[in-house]
Amino acid sequence: GEVRFMISEAAKQVNVESHVLDIGEEELDLTIGRTEMGHRYYTKDDIQLFCCIKKLKNEGMLLKELKTTHSRIKRKKI
Repeated sequence: GEVRFMISEAAKQVNVESHVLDIGEEELDLTIGRTEMGHRYYTKDDIQLFCCIKKLKNEGMLLKELKTTHSRIKRKKI
């Protein structure tokens, strides 16, 4: 099966605080999986996406631009 990481482990892998993943999820309308108990879990793809977002943000891209870019990427994958 798919490897799942809880928020604290995902945040460590992205090298950010846990609340940054919360903000990213809300601001960018990301769909993050949930366990049967309602706890969020992150896949390797989710972690890779957050690493890319962090890199783009560090290069000066605004959240508004990231949201537009992410929406276009998401539509192309479908």
